[in-house]
Amino acid sequence: MTPRVTALCRFLLPVLLVAVLLVTARSTPLAQAGAQPAAAPPSATACPGQQMPVQATGVYTPQTIPEIVINKQPAPGAIWQPGMRSYWHCHGGGGQIMMVHQGVGRVQQRGERARTLHRGETEFADAGVEHWHGAAHDTSAIFFQTTIGTGQTLWMEEVGRDDYMGNDIGLTSRAEFLRTGVRQKTPATKP
Repeated sequence: MTPRVTALCRFLLPVLLVAVLLVTARSTPLAQAGAQPAAAPPSATACPGQQMPVQATGVYTPQTIPEIVINKQPAPGAIWQPGMRSYWHCHGGGGQIMMVHQGVGRVQQRGERARTLHRGETEFADAGVEHWHGAAHDTSAIFFQTTIGTGQTLWMEEVGRDDYMGNDIGLTSRAEFLRTGVRQKTPATKP
């Protein structure tokens, strides 16, 4: 190539690339609608659960935590015995904050692996985020747990063994629940 053609290509190539990017950006549905790419927070109505009393394996024991004071009142909490946990659920309003105050806890959000929490470690489940929480299989846990806002709590199925042990991400139990409508697992499937 001659030096003149080479110089022309060096000038035109970037101009052509910018033009292609502009045309592509303007042709996307988001650009056509003039919308801003802001994600709306999920709502509790997206959960396939129902409003009902607390659903949990074993005995759910609400207990205030005197060492944590909010507005001059002991903070809300719960005691979970070893292996005990809530069913899958979600909260409307602003979601739920959980912190292990004593013992060892387990938490999971749908689509993620279960995690172990120790004293002082927290979990936040935003509004409409399906999750569960409870104790480790061999140790009890006392959680500070509070719902933000005034939304409802909607309950789904019992947490399966694979979810609880960290071997699944909550999709197998969800599919089974949606297929059968059965909330409670048989005793043989509990850890």
